Amino acid sequence: MDPLLGPYQLKHLRLRNRIVSTSHEPAYAEDGLPKLRYQLYHEEKAKGGIALTMIGGSANVAIDSPSTFGQLYMGDDAIIPYLRQLADRVHTHGAAVMSQITHMGRRTEWDSADWLPIVSSSAQREPAHRSFPKAMEDFDIRRVVRAYGEAARRCRDGGLDGVEVSAYAGHLIDQFLSPRMNRRTDRYGGSLDNRLRFAFEVLEQVRSAVGDDFLVGSG
Repeated sequence: MDPLLGPYQLKHLRLRNRIVSTSHEPAYAEDGLPKLRYQLYHEEKAKGGIALTMIGGSANVAIDSPSTFGQLYMGDDAIIPYLRQLADRVHTHGAAVMSQITHMGRRTEWDSADWLPIVSSSAQREPAHRSFPKAMEDFDIRRVVRAYGEAARRCRDGGLDGVEVSAYAGHLIDQFLSPRMNRRTDRYGGSLDNRLRFAFEVLEQVRSAVGDDFLVGSG
């Protein structure tokens, strides 16, 4: 038997095979919500026999992380009923569903959505969107860490099987990890241990928000 088609045990979740549709953004969200078209898109994958479909394609966790390519918005409870509908559709066909969550940090535009200042580890201009971020202060860090936890809790309450915390592609966590983007001189900058601090605080907050039985990963 081809191992690709065999089942896989992921903690308490048994996947029927090892075929996964990874997180991406099809731009089917409406007002930042996974409404009918978005749901049907993932339901068709479940019908086709995959084991796990990942939604979100970097679903945003906070109001100062506006969408740049049609992402979902996990920043308030309005999304929970739609997540439940999507989860029911996918689960009916024997597949699991998880969501990627993120804060874009400087990798976005200030002059869209609510026109709020964008934030990052440091005030380093982002080359693609040409944005000038504000260096996050202590209260910004605490607020965004809480926002990650609340977004993960909404995924759990929406019936999803887990979350993936995005820590790559130049998003906010990556902006703390990289010495090229992180020029801080406080306890969040400098040494590798300091640059990892924000990521660990996010992961600890997420785990605290969802409990031990919800799947949490990072990529």
